This record gives sequence, structure tokens and C-alpha cells, in this order.
Amino acid sequence: MLVPDKFKGSLSASGVADALETAIRRQTVGGFQAEIVKLPMADGGDGSMEVVEAALGGSAVREMVDTFDALMRPIQAPVLLFDSGRQAFIEMAKVCGLAMLAPDERNPEKTTTYGLGVLIAAAAARGCGKIVVGIGGSATNDGGEGLLRAITGMTPLTITVACDVDNPLLGPNGATMVYGPQKGADAAMLERLERRMERFAAEAGLDTMLPGGGAAGGVGAALHKLGAELVPGWRLFGEMVGLEEKITAADFVVTGEGRFDGQSLDGKLVSGVLSLCRKYHKKPVVVCGQCALAPSIWKKAGVADVFTLTEVERDRRRCFADTAALLSGERTLVAGCDEAGRGCLAGPVFAAAVILPEGFSHPLLNDSKQLTEAQRDELRPIIEREALAWAVTAVSAEEIDRINILNASIEGMKRSLDGLKVKPGLVLVDGNRFSPWRDVPSHTVVKGDGTVQAIAAASVLAKTHRDEYMRSLAREYPQYGWDRNMAYPTEEHRQAIRKYGITPHHRRSFNLLGDEASLFENQETDY
Repeated sequence: MLVPDKFKGSLSASGVADALETAIRRQTVGGFQAEIVKLPMADGGDGSMEVVEAALGGSAVREMVDTFDALMRPIQAPVLLFDSGRQAFIEMAKVCGLAMLAPDERNPEKTTTYGLGVLIAAAAARGCGKIVVGIGGSATNDGGEGLLRAITGMTPLTITVACDVDNPLLGPNGATMVYGPQKGADAAMLERLERRMERFAAEAGLDTMLPGGGAAGGVGAALHKLGAELVPGWRLFGEMVGLEEKITAADFVVTGEGRFDGQSLDGKLVSGVLSLCRKYHKKPVVVCGQCALAPSIWKKAGVADVFTLTEVERDRRRCFADTAALLSGERTLVAGCDEAGRGCLAGPVFAAAVILPEGFSHPLLNDSKQLTEAQRDELRPIIEREALAWAVTAVSAEEIDRINILNASIEGMKRSLDGLKVKPGLVLVDGNRFSPWRDVPSHTVVKGDGTVQAIAAASVLAKTHRDEYMRSLAREYPQYGWDRNMAYPTEEHRQAIRKYGITPHHRRSFNLLGDEASLFENQETDY
């Protein structure tokens, strides 16, 4: 299930969901035939109207209204009418939003919420008794003074505010100090804005401690004074689209937004998705443009992994411009890594790294353990011929004993990556343990050999190369049956160890005889 927010300023939530679906189908085994549910979402900010519109289907109608932007310039902005015109949805970002202003126009000492008030009044004049207002993405910090002025004398309405933050109106965690800088305020302006907000709050009787009152530069507090209920935007929209039910049914959840930071975990859509995932014991993945949270924080929040576009494209301007291509994997060479022979009693562990070309597919490609020997042998030359790059390495039994099998497996995969003739932009590794390789971002994928094409291809190469090696080694040590058991801990292999002892190729750090005391683990044969 894909349930992303927008990547602010670069891609809509729908665009993000589409790009993620493309990436999944491009990289996964068999094009991932399971159903992919796309549920682009919002939390009250930019793009919220599109989410509501999609949820309501053909019963909602947009009506354009003459009003004013944040700098009091005449514009037309939409009001979404539904329930036969008895209810309306208004998105603040479409009338006095930050994205509507050029960078040099952003000045919260000049911007006003008057145009938002005009839209609310227009909706009331059209007979709407209930109005939902999404107040994220604003360019303003006037405490709602403009909108209150615009609706003076208006008949009381039932207003619900879709809010994406819980900041109060004043103080170090208030509207001005937290959000003023992104709206164009410098340090000196922040002090002036805070004093102005204090005066207006006292004059208008605003609740300065109300959670969410500081949203949209104080619009939350202003609408609350009119009797509005402030609710988390993600929850409001989630109820419209059946978010909780869909998460309950999902096997895998992906969410995300442009910047994954502390605010993401404090009322934003991502926090809502994470809370539902925790409720139903899901471990979601977050995809973002930039991550400002330490792994310890997002892991504590229940996130399985975070994929960050700036890991792949370090130039932030290009990352911002190429969001869709980066999300879809269009411009990223992905190397898959896997190993074979980790649980064996003898012989090296083999590791492989593979970069497949765009559009590669083969009906047999899957986790090598799910294939017959004949199928693996059929796939191997195809992968080696078609891959943009591939490499296979072996880590000896002696080195396994010295550094342990986990470290040997990781080391083998890194050596294989070193052996690629083409440098990947992203590394995906089967399992749940890896460590950084060079400056390339890497992620582990549990059961990746059965879901990710490049990992599946690496599993085939690692397995076939190791089997070939063990068959050749079996000619030197025929009594162990390595041409049949490939040195896995079969009863045949253990009986041979009991009878003949161990060879220089046995892993002495392993329990070679199973539950019995190993009488031969420190011996070698001369075979």
C-alpha cells in the first residue's frame, strides 16, 4: 500500500504514488503481480483539495471565487462544494499559500489571511452550513486578523479545521518562532512578529495555549474563536478514504513526504500513518527527499527503513527538479547483493553483486532456493550476458573462522561490489544486516531474493558459482558427498565427518557434528 503525502514544491502526492508504483514494478521479481493500492494523502496543506475531491468522486464540484492572495492581489481561488452544496472544503494554500509567492515576495509582516476569509464568506453565502478548512502551507503570520476582518458579521457556521501541527500561538514553539523563518522572517522580524501576535491575541481574545492554535500563523486560534473544531488533517481525510481499513488489510505500507523531520512525527500525515501501523503491527517504509532524523529516532517510531533521494542525488537542486525520476528509479543503477553457502559446514561463502539493465525480466527469475538446479543453470548465462555488470567473490573457510560467517558474508558482498565495472547509485542487500559500502547508499531487504530482481539475480549467480566450486572440490574429497550436499549439514555429510574427520575446507568455528561433541573439529585429514 502506497500512502504518501506530497513532496512539497516538487511533486504532488498522486505523482509520488505513481512514481513509487513504477519503481516497485521496475525492480521487483515478476513485476510484482500483487495488488498495489495507491492512496495519495494530505494533512491539511497543499494538495488537500485533490485528496478530498478524489474521495468524494463526482459528487464534488469546484467553484472559482473572486478573492485575494496573501499580498492582497486579486485572484480566483476554488471552493469545493459537496453534499448538494450544503458543505464546502477550502484549502488555504490555494488562496494565501506560501507556494503562491516568489521567494523575494515572502514577508510575513505584509502577508494577510483576508483572502481566506473572503472564501469562507462566499461559501456561507452559497448556503453551505458546514465548512472544512485545510490550513497548511500558508504564507501568513497575522493571527487570523485578516480572515476575521473579512467575515465580520457573518452568520455563525459549523467549521472544521484540518490541521497538520499542534503548535500553540505564542512562545518558542509557537507560530512565529517555528514557522516564521520559512515564511521569510529573519531574527529581527521574528521578534516584531511575536510582539504583534501577543497584542492581537489579547485584543481578539485568542487562546494562546490551544494545541494547533499556531497553525497557519495563528489561523487555528482565530477559527477556534469562531467555534471551529481543530482535528488532525490526516485523520479527517483518512476517514474519508478508509485509511485505517486499508492499512489493516495491507501486507506492506510505504509512506513519505519531501522532508522527514521532527514535524513529520508530530501531527503530519506520516505520523498518522505510523500510528495506525503500530496499532496493527505493521513496519512501514518511509520514502523522502531529505531525512533530518537519526535512525534511532525513526526506528523508535516504528519505521522499518528510510529511503532518501538525497542519498542518490546529492545535488539538492537536481534532486528537487528530478523528484519523479529519482522516485521511480529511472535514473538510478541498482545493484542487488546476495550470498550462498552461509549455513554450510565446509567451503567458502560465495557472494554476488548484479546490476540489471532497464526493462530486464525473465519468467524464471526468483530466489535461487525456489528454483531447480536446471533452472538456475539456465538463468546463469542469461544474467551474466544481459547484466550491465556482475561480480562473484568467495570468502574462504579460514577467513570465515577468523571473522565469523556474518562478517564474511558482508565482506564477500562488498568485494563483489568492488568488482563491478559500473558503479551503482543504490545497493539493495538480501537480509537485514549490512554495513556502509563506499559512498553509495545501501538498504537491506528481508526476503529480497524473492522480491527484488537484482537481488534474485545475485542469488542465482552466488549459488551456481558456489555449487560449481563444491563439485570440483568434491573430486578431491569424494567421501563427503559435496557434489550432492554442497557441504550443507546433511546427515550424509556429518556421518562422513565422524568417519573421516575434517579437511582444511571445513569451518572449524561451526558445530560440525550437530548436537554431539565434536571429536574431530580440531583435526584435519590428509585427503
